Amino acid sequence: MTLEYITMREMENSKGEVKGRIRIMKTKEETSAMVDITCPECGYNEKRREEWREPFVTGLKMKQAFFLKCSKCAYSVKMLKLKKEAAKKAKAAKK
Repeated sequence: MTLEYITMREMENSKGEVKGRIRIMKTKEETSAMVDITCPECGYNEKRREEWREPFVTGLKMKQAFFLKCSKCAYSVKMLKLKKEAAKKAKAAKK
């Protein structure tokens, strides 16, 4: 088993509080990724498989994101490329 992609991040809810987390793991042998998500909005924890797309490689701007929805409350989670996420936080800190 060779890992192709792995990430583990904390997520903010609609109020800006860090209350959720997400872990995504994908091996080269599989066409889907294992997603372990705790919704930052409702706290629901679930593990599921998601069809793998190349979210951080193809396209520009908004296409470089991975979108997931909570199965319980339908809260939409957008994961940006780590580099873009860090730049966004640095820009917000300057204001």
